[in-house]
This record gives sequence, structure tokens and C-alpha cells, in this order.
Amino acid sequence: MKLRGPAAQDVSYFRSVLTRPSHSVLDGTASHDVKDEIDKKYNTDWTRHYKGSSDLVLRPQTTWEVSSILKYCNENHIGVTTQGGNTGLCGGATPISNEVVLSMEYMNRIYKLDEYSGVMTCDAGCILQSLHDYAEEKGFLFPLDIGSKGTCQIGGNVSTNAGGHHFFRFGGMHGTVVGMEVVLADGRVLRLNIDNSEDCNNERTHQFQQSSASLRKDNTGYDLKQLFIGGEGTLGIVTKVAVACPALPTSKNVALLVCNSYNDVLQILKTSKEELGEILSAIELIDSNTMNFVQKYGAGNGDHLITELLSSETTSKQPLFILVETQGCNQESDFSKMDSFLTSLYESSTIENGFLAQDSKQIEEIWGLREACNPSVAQAGYVHKFDVSIGIESYMEVAEEVSDALKKSNLPDLTVCCWGHVADGNAHINIISGKFDGDVNEAEAIENIVYSSVMKRKGSISAEHGIGQSKRKYIGQTKDEAVLELMSQVKNLFDPNFILNPGKYLP
Repeated sequence: MKLRGPAAQDVSYFRSVLTRPSHSVLDGTASHDVKDEIDKKYNTDWTRHYKGSSDLVLRPQTTWEVSSILKYCNENHIGVTTQGGNTGLCGGATPISNEVVLSMEYMNRIYKLDEYSGVMTCDAGCILQSLHDYAEEKGFLFPLDIGSKGTCQIGGNVSTNAGGHHFFRFGGMHGTVVGMEVVLADGRVLRLNIDNSEDCNNERTHQFQQSSASLRKDNTGYDLKQLFIGGEGTLGIVTKVAVACPALPTSKNVALLVCNSYNDVLQILKTSKEELGEILSAIELIDSNTMNFVQKYGAGNGDHLITELLSSETTSKQPLFILVETQGCNQESDFSKMDSFLTSLYESSTIENGFLAQDSKQIEEIWGLREACNPSVAQAGYVHKFDVSIGIESYMEVAEEVSDALKKSNLPDLTVCCWGHVADGNAHINIISGKFDGDVNEAEAIENIVYSSVMKRKGSISAEHGIGQSKRKYIGQTKDEAVLELMSQVKNLFDPNFILNPGKYLP
């Protein structure tokens, strides 16, 4: 049956089940001001590439409320788009038509962090930065760290399987998430190795209680939570998560290096693993085009560092910048290792120059350059964004091949930028147009060039940003027919009426 948009009687029902309906229900049909708020905050994604037409936003505060909403929508064939911090880059959290937007922003409680297991339990609507702050207060480190941590929500991070700066050290969400609570399309609640005993005093949630501790090991039955990690809200809505956090490092060192070729980068990767070993936590690459935009639009952050690093007479006109970070528990020993590592690189002429941070301020300054990449290119023009995974040996080949192909295709005024998590092969290729308006034909031509280059190297068209709307049509080219058929069967099992995030993910 075809999905429909919410009507007046549906809004009345939602008001009856939501706590504080005056705050939890935004009905765009009620006033122009509310509709304007919905359009600006909920119908438009961070990139401004995708715009929806939803008239209704619901902001539940409990799992019971989420369950009640989904059960009703499923029975009445109303589409639902779940939204976290709305920082996605693929249109996955933006409604396509007049679906109900289910915002998780009011489900933002941190329940506990077990001091022995290191497992933190929290609501899906918690801002990532708040989880970092809470973990640090308790002597732990939250393992996921991404540039949008001040706005993004952990539920969205889990649903897109976010990777981040420290994927090399701690792995992804499939490894760090030990438990979760999920609401299915028909309103059923799954508690998958998560302790929700804190909610037992709530009569509305009591009927769902089947509490268990968030165990680090649970080998009883299928590990269903893995289906929802990276599922982008198409199989169920994540409402709570339990994440394993390592102890807070007492030692951190960061260096910014400059080299002339990608062969030098490969040598840095090899040497860093040999000489830094277990304390190596991140290796990030920034190409010269990106760094030029950071210098121009990054509000002067780290300008003196870049100038100093480029002072060598032998530095090429297109240098590559490498950020190397270590985390450990012995500052003297770790600093000595890093210093020896940099000396080795310099003496072998692998790097042209390097800067080792001497204090926390300089560490923040170096990381500030890396985190300025995305907002800086956004100020330069219309950005065609690509998040791809490539074999490490071919990391820069794709960007170079794409640049050459664009020139031959007579697509004018385009600049190819590449930065990302080079240690795990994740490249963020951004193609900037001097125009600030998107051109559909230009976008399609660019997509075909980029994805063709990635796929012929057996890479992935999505490393950590998800599928959403932007990559949906390419899934059929990247997965075997048998795999696609099984994915469709899983979708039919969990969401037979296709109410969850319609028009996304699957081809």
C-alpha cells in the first residue's frame, strides 16, 4: 500500500501520546512560523543539497513514545524519517516527501559509565561531544571522534556506522557498540545486550523491560544489533546504545609533517607502525588544494604552522600534509618515541619538514587544521562530496585520475580536494565548483567519474558517511545480485510496509 502523509487526526493522536505536546509536536500546517522552522532545521540537510517537504516533526522523550508513534504509523501507512543532529552528508536523514520527521533530540540522557567494564549507556539523542565530556570526567575516552561532534548524535553515528579519526586505533561502531535498544516498525522493542533498569520507575516503559547487563561477551544467538549499525534507520530506530570506552590516555603527542609525494606517505605509514607501535592512534592526510582553502577560509587557524612547514626550499608545489597522533600512558617515553620517529623520517628524506606539538594548545591547533577542511571548502563554492574507501596503495590515484578526467570532460572551474583517514584507506574527495548553485547534469557527470575510478580499483563508494539518497542508485553496481536480494528480504522482514526512511538506502 502506498504511504501517505499525516493528517489532522494523526496529529491529534500523536499529541495524546507525547509528553509535553506543546514542545514535542511541531505542526507546520498550524502556522507559517512553525513551517519555516521545520523547513530550515528539519527539511534541509547540512550540505543544503537535499530538501524535504515534511509538515510534521515529533520529538519523543521515551522509548514508549517512539514505540507508540511507530506502531500507529505502521498501522496507518505513514512514512517516518528519523533524524539525529542532521549532520549527514548523503541526505539519509532528510525527508523526501511528507513523512513524519522523528527527531531524537529530546532523548538525551546519559545513564551511566561502568567504572570496571568501561561501558557507557546513553540515549540515542545524546550529542557526541557531551559523551566525550562525560567519559573524560570519569577517566575514560569515548572512542568515536569526528569533526561534527559538537552537533551530531550518537544514534545517528551508530545508524551510519561512523568511523572518525581514531578508527585505526579503536575500530568502528561494529566493534565498540556492545549493546543497543531498537524500536521496530511495528512498535516492538528489542533490547540487545543493554541494561535499561534505570527506566523501571516509568510505568509506560515497564511493559517492555527485559533488562540485562551490557556484557562484553554474549554468544547466545544471532548478534542482531549488527544489522542496525549502518542500517540508516531503515530496519528500526535506535533509541539507546551501550559503548565500550577505553581508559583516558595520560599522554598525547601530535605532529604535522609535510612531504613531496604519496610514496613518502606510504613510507611514513610503514615507519609509524614499526616505530610507534601500540601508541599510534591516528594518521590523517591533507592535500595542498585543501590546505590552500583552509588558509584562505579557516580564520587564520594555524597559518604560522603551514608557513613554517613550507619554508624548505626543496618542498614541492603540491605537497602533502600528514598528521600523526599517539596516545599512551607514559609522556616521557611516548614523546621520545615520537621524536625518534620524526628524526628517522627527516634523516631518510621521507619528509621535508615537521612540527611536533609541545603542549595541549599546539595539539589543538594542529587538529584544528584538520577539522577546518570541511567548513573551509564549503565556503569556497558548491561542493560535490565523496566519501570513499580505497586500497591504501591507490589512495591518491583516484583524486589524481578524477582531476585529469574532469579536465578532459570540459567541466570548468573545478578544484579536486582530498583529505581523510589515510591509515584505513578512507578518502574524502571534495570537488569544488566556483559556482554556489548545484547543476544536476554536472553533478551526475562528476559522480560517474569518481565512482568509476573507485569501483575499478575494487573500492567502496561509502566508507563512513552512509548511503542515504545520494548513493542509492549506485548500490546495484557495487553488490552481487544475491547480496541485494538478501538485503531486500531483511528489509521486508523488519519493515514490511516500508515506513522507515522511505526512498533511502536500498536501490
